[in-house]
Amino acid sequence: MKVWKITNTARESVKIACKTASMHSKGIILQPGEFCLSEAQLTASMDAQERRGFISVDREFDNSQLKLEFVENYTKKQLDKLILEQTAVENSVEESASKEYESKSDFEIAAEDVEKYINNK
Repeated sequence: MKVWKITNTARESVKIACKTASMHSKGIILQPGEFCLSEAQLTASMDAQERRGFISVDREFDNSQLKLEFVENYTKKQLDKLILEQTAVENSVEESASKEYESKSDFEIAAEDVEKYINNK
């Protein structure tokens, strides 16, 4: 699903209508520097505010890992915190997997490889 990240670049609050995941429109007021996510469909208010230079629209935003809610106010600080948390979780999973692999003897690793080979045939 394509997701757009709409950021208020103006010095004052901006009111726009965004598309939700269920393709309904919902209004939101973004304070300076705040952003929200919208379904990848341009609304009249988004088009007008973008042409005026009050908002920027990131049409390539990847929400697949963060899974932020549509048409909710977020700040850059919140986004950075979520990205750091996501990275920490991924790193801990990789570390635990590598520790598990390191703790096995060469014989155990070879036995697992043989078992995987036999089961995949």
